[in-house]
Amino acid sequence: MWETVEWDWYRENPKSDFLYWHWSPRWAWRIHHTLIGFNEVMITYLLAMSSPTHGVPAEMYYSGWANQSTNSVKLSCGLVGTKDGDHYANGHSYYGTKLDVGVGTGGPLFFTHYSYIGFDPHSCTIATHLPISRTTGNIALINRAHSIANPKHFEGYGANAWGLTASDGPWGYVAHAPDNNNDFGTLTPTGALASFPYTPEASMEAFKHYYRDLGSQLWDIYGPRDAFNPGQDWVSPIYMD
Repeated sequence: MWETVEWDWYRENPKSDFLYWHWSPRWAWRIHHTLIGFNEVMITYLLAMSSPTHGVPAEMYYSGWANQSTNSVKLSCGLVGTKDGDHYANGHSYYGTKLDVGVGTGGPLFFTHYSYIGFDPHSCTIATHLPISRTTGNIALINRAHSIANPKHFEGYGANAWGLTASDGPWGYVAHAPDNNNDFGTLTPTGALASFPYTPEASMEAFKHYYRDLGSQLWDIYGPRDAFNPGQDWVSPIYMD
């Protein structure tokens, strides 16, 4: 992928400051959705900038990933319903943990997972010159603290039951997150389990709870179900692969 994907082509034109998410032979660039903001697309810009065959300018890290354009601000505010972090840098503390960059209280946990399956965040810094792992780890801590505080009083939340991230839900697919707009009482085991690199002890607590206490509900032939919502007496029929 690093060498063969035409990353520069996904700029749409040579003067674009962004990479674009969607293209198809039938609809071309009709959706015109830019890859911007603190989310799961960081790895896309890193691969594109470092490609020896179809690279893009290194400046796109700032114009794309750390974007502060009107569209980026609108997207961030619309996602979480707050202006915290709408210009990439955040600086606020949530449940006693400071979030240097990121939207709202950090967004769904997959923001801290997908890019780092192929890129180690521990040895590199972000646009604020802070270690990436500091931000990703703090997002996991905030996510767990939100479940402990449980401001909406959902059933089943706690220190060993957390992991708000995008998954199946009683009402379909939702990017579950620790904020008022995106918390519906649905917990996703992989949210906590995929955070092992950041929160090993807390993730192990969740793992034991999901397997030992809730295993008869959540675990089957392929492992854990995608998500569950105790208040709705609902367990996802699908698995997270």
